[in-house]
Amino acid sequence: MKHTKHPLLYAATLVILLVCFVLPSSALAASKMGNDNHTDTSDYCLRAHDVTVGLSEFSSKTHAELESDILSASAFTFLIRDTVSGTGDFVPITSGYSVDFSALTAAVSSSGYVITVSLSAISMPGNSTIQFRVFVTDDTPQQCAVHYTFCSGTAELALPADVTAQLPADETLPSGTTVTPSAVFSPVRDGAGMWTFSSWSPSSITLADSDVTFSGTWLWTALPVYTVSFEFVSGTSGQTLPKGVLDKLPMNTTGIDGDVITPPDTFRAYHMTEGTWRFYGWNLSSQTISGGNLTFIGEWRWHKIKVTAPPTAQITPAPTATPLPDATRNPIATPQSENSPDQPVPLPEPVQNNPQPPATSNPTGGTAQMVVATVLTALVAAQAFAIASDLKVLKWYNAKKAARRMGA
Repeated sequence: MKHTKHPLLYAATLVILLVCFVLPSSALAASKMGNDNHTDTSDYCLRAHDVTVGLSEFSSKTHAELESDILSASAFTFLIRDTVSGTGDFVPITSGYSVDFSALTAAVSSSGYVITVSLSAISMPGNSTIQFRVFVTDDTPQQCAVHYTFCSGTAELALPADVTAQLPADETLPSGTTVTPSAVFSPVRDGAGMWTFSSWSPSSITLADSDVTFSGTWLWTALPVYTVSFEFVSGTSGQTLPKGVLDKLPMNTTGIDGDVITPPDTFRAYHMTEGTWRFYGWNLSSQTISGGNLTFIGEWRWHKIKVTAPPTAQITPAPTATPLPDATRNPIATPQSENSPDQPVPLPEPVQNNPQPPATSNPTGGTAQMVVATVLTALVAAQAFAIASDLKVLKWYNAKKAARRMGA
């Protein structure tokens, strides 16, 4: 509800403006005091302003509340012309008048509904009156679409998906609503830099009767780069790391805040003649870069080969050779030749069985002597077995010859 300018009242005289005391509006929105309704009579100086009322006020207020607010917004002033206070000012009238609101209707009106104010006569034959108008407008809220979009404020760099995923959803709000989008968004890491939200354009707006779009700008800022280095140390006192171990040291690298660095730990052992170097581990399994360089220290330990003396060889005695058969105890018939039956068949010359005695234990060469004795014993046993076989065959042959002769 507000004052409404009335172009027909610009002819008010300077005298009336000086005489009439003007009070400010205390209720509904009012126009400037110069655009008002006024009248002078012999009894009163009268002034009132036109008022604009929204349909929503008819539904949100009681009839008495609405009329009171209209009167307050009209900023009416009724002064008795003949009465001046001790200070020389006219005394406003606060009672004794009537207002006719019968023409006011809860409907839109561009011409205005006339409201008449009457004051009782003092010296005039009739009452004094003044009129002002109440214009009714349709202030029913209109639904407005509110859109949001993000854009990159860093040239040649497009917004990553983690940024656009934070874009607020579009919404529909009634006109008259003041919209101030939130500027709280999570920064997004992108390569060697970070995207951070800068601002909305516009920063805030009160919806009228049209849609609005808020554009949010993001800026990319490069992050500081830090060095990640690696170092090997010997964990065995008195032993320094050989070149073959130092060659396994990882190359230095770089990172930025928030990077989690995990050094490799799958190093093969480094073998040497006297022993082996084995990787024992890093001082830290992983570290997160936070405003400074990082250094990992890996420890290697030396494992020397242990040499043990072989056990003393045990000498196995050689098996006893099989004795040769005795010709005197086992006489064999001498086979006769068919041409010379009287000539005996000569017996084979016995093989001299003279095996070497087993070698005595020698602490310095016991193993070799044991092998030699074993081999000799096996050869002697094989020779004795062959001789015994030959003697059996010869005995069978002579017996067969003797039997043939007896049969002849």
